[in-house]
Amino acid sequence: MSYHPQGPLPERSKLQTSAIILIVVGFLCGGTIPAIFGIIALVQMDSDPYSAQKMNKVGWILFWVMLVLIILFIVIYVVVVVLMLGAATLPFLMGG
Repeated sequence: MSYHPQGPLPERSKLQTSAIILIVVGFLCGGTIPAIFGIIALVQMDSDPYSAQKMNKVGWILFWVMLVLIILFIVIYVVVVVLMLGAATLPFLMGG
């Protein structure tokens, strides 16, 4: 038996909308892991709304972390390619 914190129940429509957006955006941008958390949140919404809210929050946090990592890897890739092309073309530019 689990005890939930005493407080208002999460609003169902906001939680449902957030979980659906997380599923769609998770599959399109952040990978499957955030989308899986969105699916779990959507499934648990009726039986355990507090757990669904936690799953939704975790999914959004994972989405943003993965998005930042993807952007970071793209920036690093572009910098490495520019440096490699610069180093490869430097002898030709210097006349050697």
